[in-house]
Amino acid sequence: MDYETYKKIKKGNLKTFETLIDAHLKKSWFISFELTENVCRGAPLLIKAWKTSIEQIINAQATPKEDFREILHSNLLKLYLIGEEEDPEFESLPVPRVAQKYQQFVEEIELLPNDLKPVYLMNVYGNLGTNRLSQILEIPAEAVVDTVKQATEMIAETSGTLRQDRWAIKVRLSAEFRNPSDSGFEDIVIPFHLNSSLIHEINRLLNKPLDKPVIQNRKEQNTMVTKTNSVGVKGDTRSLTHKNRKKIKIIVISAVVLALVILGIIFIPKLIDGSARKNTSITTYNVEAITTGNVDTTISGSGTLTPVSKETLATTKAGTVTAVNYEVGDKVEKDAVIATTEDENGNKTNFTAPYDCVLIELPIFTEDELSANSQIAMVMGTDGFTMGIAVDELDISTVKVGQEVDFTIDAVDGDYTGKVTDVSYNGSSSGGTTAYQITAKVDYVEGVYPGMSASAEIVIESSGEGLIVPVDAVRTSGDDNYVYLAPDGAADGTEYAEDELNISDLKKVTVETEMSDGSYILIESDELADGDLIVITKITSAQTGSDSENQGGGFGGMGEFPGGGGMNFGDFDFEDFDPSNIPDGFPGGFGGN
Repeated sequence: MDYETYKKIKKGNLKTFETLIDAHLKKSWFISFELTENVCRGAPLLIKAWKTSIEQIINAQATPKEDFREILHSNLLKLYLIGEEEDPEFESLPVPRVAQKYQQFVEEIELLPNDLKPVYLMNVYGNLGTNRLSQILEIPAEAVVDTVKQATEMIAETSGTLRQDRWAIKVRLSAEFRNPSDSGFEDIVIPFHLNSSLIHEINRLLNKPLDKPVIQNRKEQNTMVTKTNSVGVKGDTRSLTHKNRKKIKIIVISAVVLALVILGIIFIPKLIDGSARKNTSITTYNVEAITTGNVDTTISGSGTLTPVSKETLATTKAGTVTAVNYEVGDKVEKDAVIATTEDENGNKTNFTAPYDCVLIELPIFTEDELSANSQIAMVMGTDGFTMGIAVDELDISTVKVGQEVDFTIDAVDGDYTGKVTDVSYNGSSSGGTTAYQITAKVDYVEGVYPGMSASAEIVIESSGEGLIVPVDAVRTSGDDNYVYLAPDGAADGTEYAEDELNISDLKKVTVETEMSDGSYILIESDELADGDLIVITKITSAQTGSDSENQGGGFGGMGEFPGGGGMNFGDFDFEDFDPSNIPDGFPGGFGGN
């Protein structure tokens, strides 16, 4: 970590935390969910890891050698191994979803058994090296390498034989997805509740406001891509340049040598013994009815509430307090006398409410001797609260004065409706993007005081009525999206054990997908109607009872150099290569050409 970032974190620099959230939240949310396979465990794990990492840096006596990402992902793994309890508060969160073209690699992760998945996931996607994983897991580095190798071979076995052009496409997509810039995770939508909960914990840690709103659903993120992105590959295979032949030769020789070394290592079973016993997955099939409804594209933000009206009452000359008629927290009607003072000449002064208000400060008592300019009380009006929200440049054109805003306030129950009262067109830039400030107003809420945390959501696009299904009910194969119809005799809510239903025997119905809000997606099909029953595959952890819905489609396993933290393909020419020159048994291969 560079010295400037370290110092800014220790000082609680808000812009630095905003930058860290923008850079690392999406990928860390993906890793947290894939580790736990459950949003109710993944969300608290994520929040705790962020808080622990920030505390670790603040308490460090010198600049950490690791960058923030390595510190964060190390703490994610440590806390996962300790075990994080479920928090039902997060049960409504949608699972993190990457772009469709990368979904195949997510499915590979989910196919791995729980004694291999954490090491493979943190090595390949968490960018934790062999030595770091060895320290965290307290096992030899050779055991870490062997674990990654086993996972890679398992993925390669599921991949089977791919044509040369499909192999090239897969290598290219894998390089994109595992790019250290984390660009492969850009399409992940951070749920509003997760973002606000994380910011709330950072607020508490720093003991200061961090008004960093998040754009929950950008328009391009909320519209599901109905066709898989395709990559053109030339039909002819030209000769490799001398530079590329030399590069492949070095890579192949290095990989073969490494593979031979690994084959001589006896795997240390500590990790397997520690995790296999506590994680057993059970597959079930749930029947659910298609419903009619609509999905929305929204902008969300969080911040602190400011009273529309607030005023301090103070003395103009010295005197003695002769009456105090209210207490802090009381509602006071306009012109009611809050307190009375008397000067040395016996002249009395009544301090009255300037409008209908609530007393939020009253630092005086009867018989107090006050000097001039002493505070009598502070009041806030009951005419409502405002909150500033930063809106991304891609969405600001969709926000207008008068638009409805849905508020939730952390300190009180219930949902409240307000309106946009101001839109600023003077943007501020940070991290290559520009945000614009808007102001939203909500009516007075009993029990709410200045500075309390709130969250707001603005609906900027609605799909209109149509057939909707859970996003994980839709599977993908090539360019087609489809759902499975329930078997004859099934009822809404029926649950089948794995051995009670052969899903390959069920009828598949092709659908066109439209807008999604992250949980539900609008579909079109002449063969489906409201009330039709479909099947959703679910994988449940026997230990925790938690579950995550399985996602279908795509093709399997991308190979990996063992222990390498992901392939770095550099400027390798993915179009003009000859895979027939790669030796048999090449580690992490995909099978034949």
